[in-house]
Order: sequence, then structure tokens, then C-alpha cells
Amino acid sequence: MYDEYFDVARQEKMRSTFLEIGKRGSMKKYPKNSLIEMKGRDVICIVMSGNLKQSIYSIEGEEKILYLLQGGEIFKEMDYFCGGESKFVTKALEDSIISILDERTIEEILLENPRIYRDIIHSITRKFRIVMFQMANMAFSDSIGKVADTLIRLYYQEGEETGQGKKINERFTHEEIAKLIGCSRVTVTRALNKFKDEGIIDTANGEIIIRDIENLEKYIKWK
Repeated sequence: MYDEYFDVARQEKMRSTFLEIGKRGSMKKYPKNSLIEMKGRDVICIVMSGNLKQSIYSIEGEEKILYLLQGGEIFKEMDYFCGGESKFVTKALEDSIISILDERTIEEILLENPRIYRDIIHSITRKFRIVMFQMANMAFSDSIGKVADTLIRLYYQEGEETGQGKKINERFTHEEIAKLIGCSRVTVTRALNKFKDEGIIDTANGEIIIRDIENLEKYIKWK
């Protein structure tokens, strides 16, 4: 379902390109759970190692996770090219290193190799698709379907095929999955237990492995 939208080879090429140009930026380390604040719109940031999340919050403090960023992925590119300043809260999920490219460096890189524009457009389009699919899932799926849809999408975004099945590389708590799809932690736990009982998924060391993606897709209520 998601394989045509999140092509593994294209995503890896994008990440490889950004990791290479990230060597020209200023490196900054962020420990796990620290907030990453980048003021202004004249920089682009590249995750060189580690993992981040970008969330929005309601006035009451309720969190909705929008993006999960791994090594080779960027943020603030929309601010740089489109203006304004995104109101995301960016947080390190583990110890991370960020490369900060200033305007002069960015423009030099783009003049040297204009094809990098394609990778930047890919990043922006990929994020648009992530939000679009999140909206469709929240609008049309029941609670079980929301969890099923999110597991499949996460696999295609950042997973890999293994001998045990289709592994989602990032480790997620039930609470984090709940904040991705807008439901309670209890609902996520119930859905994951159901999928495990049916032999559709398995878990190992905090990682989720999809063993039967076809049956998992049957719980999705939209196409």
C-alpha cells in the first residue's frame, strides 16, 4: 500500500546525500530528551546521528507527533525555502548530532550541485505525504485500523526486510505510538496484543516485526 509512496532506494539516496553535505555544517550534540531550538529561517538542519521527533501541542498540552527523523533526514527546510517559521517542538529521542548549515553554505552547495534540489523536494514531499496519510487514517480508521495503518507506514518509511519479517527499525513505546495516531496508550496496547495473538506481528527487544503484512492491511479502512 505504501511502497509506491516511500520508495526505499530513493529514501536511502536522499539520506546519503544529506549526510554527505552535512559534513560542511556546524555540528552540535543533543543528549536524549533534550529540546532542539533553532530560531530563524536562514538555516537547514541535518540529523547526522540519532533520532528526533517533531510534534505539535494543544493549548492543554496534548501532544501529536508529526515526524520522526533519523540520520540523513533534515528539518527547517520548509522554513528556509517557503518563509515563516514552523511551530514544531523538536526533541531528541536518543543522543543525537545535528549539522547546522547556514545560508552561505546552503547557497554554495546548491550552486555546486543543483541536483540536491531534488532531494530537498523529496524531503518536503515525503513529509506532506506523511501528514496526508496521518489525516486519512485518523478520519476513516477505527482504533485497531489506526494502529495497523501506522505500523505499515512506519515500516515503509524506515524499516527493513529481515529473516523474521518486516522490521520497524525504530523502537517505540506504546505511548509514542498513541501520540502518533491520536488515541490512548491502552488502545495501542490492546491492538498490539491482538496482532501478536493472531501471529501478525512479533516484538523483540522493543522492536516491532510485521510477520503477515497482508492480514495487517485488512484492518485498514481507507485506500
